[in-house]
Amino acid sequence: MLYLVTTNICTNITLLVMLALLLCRTPFFREILLGGDDGREGKDEAHGWDLRNQVVLGLVFAAFCILSDRIGLQVRGALPNARVIGVLSAGFLGGPWSAMLTAVIAAVHRYLVFPERISTVSCVLSTLVQGVMAAFIGWKKRDGKNYTDVFLGAVTFLAELVHIVLILWLTRPFEQAVEIVVTVIVPMAVMNSVGMIMFFNTFKSIFNEADTKAALTVSLALRTAERCTPYLQDALTDAESAQRVIDIIMSEYHCQGVAMVRDLEFLGRSREFSSIVLRENNYPRLLSAAKTYRTTRTSRIPKPEDAFYPLYEKHVILAAPIILSDDLVPVLVILVRKNMYSYRADTEFASGLANFFATQIRLAEMEKQKEKLRRAEIRALQTQINPHFLFNALNTISCFCREKPEKARELLLALSSYFRNMLNAVDLMVPLETELEHVRAYVMLEEARFEDRLAVDIDAGPEDCTCHVPSLILQPIVENAIKHGAMKREQGRVSIRVRRGEKETLIDVEDNGPGMDKRYIDSLYEKDPDLSRDETGGIGMRNVQMRLVEIFGSSSGLEVISGETGTLVRMVIPNNQKESLTDENSSR
Repeated sequence: MLYLVTTNICTNITLLVMLALLLCRTPFFREILLGGDDGREGKDEAHGWDLRNQVVLGLVFAAFCILSDRIGLQVRGALPNARVIGVLSAGFLGGPWSAMLTAVIAAVHRYLVFPERISTVSCVLSTLVQGVMAAFIGWKKRDGKNYTDVFLGAVTFLAELVHIVLILWLTRPFEQAVEIVVTVIVPMAVMNSVGMIMFFNTFKSIFNEADTKAALTVSLALRTAERCTPYLQDALTDAESAQRVIDIIMSEYHCQGVAMVRDLEFLGRSREFSSIVLRENNYPRLLSAAKTYRTTRTSRIPKPEDAFYPLYEKHVILAAPIILSDDLVPVLVILVRKNMYSYRADTEFASGLANFFATQIRLAEMEKQKEKLRRAEIRALQTQINPHFLFNALNTISCFCREKPEKARELLLALSSYFRNMLNAVDLMVPLETELEHVRAYVMLEEARFEDRLAVDIDAGPEDCTCHVPSLILQPIVENAIKHGAMKREQGRVSIRVRRGEKETLIDVEDNGPGMDKRYIDSLYEKDPDLSRDETGGIGMRNVQMRLVEIFGSSSGLEVISGETGTLVRMVIPNNQKESLTDENSSR
């Protein structure tokens, strides 16, 4: 008898595993098991389709239990079977509602099939208890399905022990209950535990396969995103850039069509969308749902008034929102052929790509705003011309007008060049030679003013001046060296040297003044320096330090060596710069 019971339960389990394998091959069951939805707008994300999936799974596993009862072998008024596998699997895979629905249906069926058997009450009650166990475990582990084989076997063994205890407790006469237990305890407790592991791992293969496919999809999404990155910053305003993004996605992914939609406008689209015109009265509900719920939506249920209606015949449509702000939510639309559609993989791809696009577009917009702020700062600096410098320059020129008109003419040209450079300095980066022209004009005016008391030497050959520097970056250093260094001596000297190395260009400004206060030098390297005008006038050395560090990094800030015999200020400028940075307009 023990052999027959064991063989019957093994047959029972084998049949259930075969049915499970068949179900795993059906797209409908796979989609429900993976938590997919058909994309009908307005669903309750937390309870709607999730509850529907639990009900469907509950009915499926209830059918397993019924089948197990039907092919079970009757033994001394009992019906040993693999019903516990269906009840527990319903809770583990479907959730609490699925477990209780399966348990109730299985219990009712067990009662209706053999209502007069001596073990009926204990079997019905044990099925309900097992349903509660499965519901509790499914609720506790609702965020994942990572059940180990040991856990599955132990829970199944415990559930069958509950069944056996109930048989001993409720079945009478007691002697017959003991006979039943002795006959079924090994096959039901041991074989069902092993069978549970086999049965559940059949379904786990779906998750493993989906996870593998999702991982490959994420890798593909990252490669696609990397190729799209150069065009994203202008995708919302430039049709050509948006179309390049569409073409890249089409070339990388197995989709049949791609479009980017903002309100009623196609920013870019493949030929599948070329005949579609979006209007208020035909706006796809799928797009509205994606923008409203801010999640990726899928739909295969068309409505005749829907603008996408012609596309539904052969395709599943995914809509992933590109969330830029509360009011601006473009949508990435992807068409996938129905026989190639995978809920998890395709949804992961569309969602990941849309989120990446949103991040990159926001970063590009922030960079544009940052660049505008830099340009506004330069414009503000242009208004900070020291009136004392202008007064002194004009006064010096007036002194030369009568006695040395040619010299006055040169100084007027120098002053004109100085102001022209100040007013035209709108580029973030300029050639070093251009910056030196501005410095030469300033130095000529100062040398004329102080006459023999000041000597400025500029040592910069054409071969050394090939790099680009931030505009208006050198003149404040030279101004500081003259006013607060050299002119503190009877005979002031300032030396400007430029030397180009293999990787960087060194610009040194050295004076023979009494040195710089150490507290002022330390303030240059503060994390949040005071950017107000300091005693040097103009933009000041602290502003120069901040701009150098922001553009080139901390290794390119000012290096200051100061002592009683003078001060040396050094700038380190990298040579490997892209000259396209010199003019924003010319780079477009």
